[in-house]
Amino acid sequence: MTQNDRRELWTQIHRYSGLTMMGFLLIAAVTGCVLCFMQPLDRALNRDLFVRTDASAPLDPLVAMESLSAARPDLQILSFPLHVDAGDTIPVDVGAAPGARPIDYDQLFVDRNDGHIVGTRHSGPGWGRRGLAEGIKAFHYTLLAGDWGRWLMGLVALIWFLSNLVGVYLTWPRKAPYWKSWKRMWRFSFKSMFARLMLDVHRSTGLWLLIGVTILAFTSICLNFYSEAYEPVVTRMAPLEHTLFDRPAPFPDGARPTLGFADAVTLAERQAAKDGLKWTPATAIYVPSWNLYGVTLTNDGRLNYRDLGPVYYYFDARTGRYAHVVDPYSDSAGLVMIRMLYPLHSGKVAGWPTVALIFLLGLATIEMAVTGFYVWWKKRKSRVAARTAAAKRQANTIATTKAPAQ
Repeated sequence: MTQNDRRELWTQIHRYSGLTMMGFLLIAAVTGCVLCFMQPLDRALNRDLFVRTDASAPLDPLVAMESLSAARPDLQILSFPLHVDAGDTIPVDVGAAPGARPIDYDQLFVDRNDGHIVGTRHSGPGWGRRGLAEGIKAFHYTLLAGDWGRWLMGLVALIWFLSNLVGVYLTWPRKAPYWKSWKRMWRFSFKSMFARLMLDVHRSTGLWLLIGVTILAFTSICLNFYSEAYEPVVTRMAPLEHTLFDRPAPFPDGARPTLGFADAVTLAERQAAKDGLKWTPATAIYVPSWNLYGVTLTNDGRLNYRDLGPVYYYFDARTGRYAHVVDPYSDSAGLVMIRMLYPLHSGKVAGWPTVALIFLLGLATIEMAVTGFYVWWKKRKSRVAARTAAAKRQANTIATTKAPAQ
């Protein structure tokens, strides 16, 4: 196979793989851009749940949860933030207490002034304003098609990843001077004809943003095939030091704690001091199937995913015994590789600057899909005309060869 034949083969692979995944990639890019603002979007759509105008005497979230537990013994509090802005309600994840009637919601919002319940909702995906943010997230991840949708989007991410590398290969000059010629591929000019401009924008965007879009594609593959491939591989390469939750839950039907959330936060602060961790408790968690309290700790006391995300401490809800820790900063490389996926993919690894970068990469992905389609469509007529002319020439040649001698 000659160099020209090889290049033509990879050109067709790049072209038709791009056309195959274009629709799905546009869905992922558009919804991904929206998800960069998921929390503000959810808050804006459900302001009646998240915001109270009167914040004259706000209760501490721990005190508010004690009041809620006393007033609603039919509920089991599962998690809530330990620090809430003035004027905001306290979002609380809940379930039905063991033996109580099932409830048709899993999240409620508590007024910090007097501890009354402002409203409730089911936090799953939906197309009403209550579940729209989660609906967009699920559509981005699985196309709302369960595991089949997740695998399909993972396959699209794999094609995207490989197509990025093929695209770089196709920009490499065929002959010397290589570096001087390649620099031309990194530039575009608005003075060019529109068709030429679209081709140059498509190529230069792919080169300038190669690292960013390749990371997005790779983390997409890993997240979509997490349980089937990524997690088993990385934990086999570097086994986790703490694997409590790999064992069957001792209380499959749930349990009732003996201690309170305030006790768990105190225990977490003591354990953090013992470990030399100067972070602040951010959220309190209860895991009924294990009868464990959990406390997340972060650098600012708010749940965030900077670096490798929060540290989790777990304590026995009956005795207060220190039971488990999830700390990617001191565990094996396997946990580091697991915990780096979401911060990298979402851009939350370094706060709003990297979230803004992910948003820009999403816009660039949309642009590359659109310009790639335009370039294909624009060149399609000439390719069809060339194939038709070649077929006619071949037909004429055959006819001439088979014609009887006069």
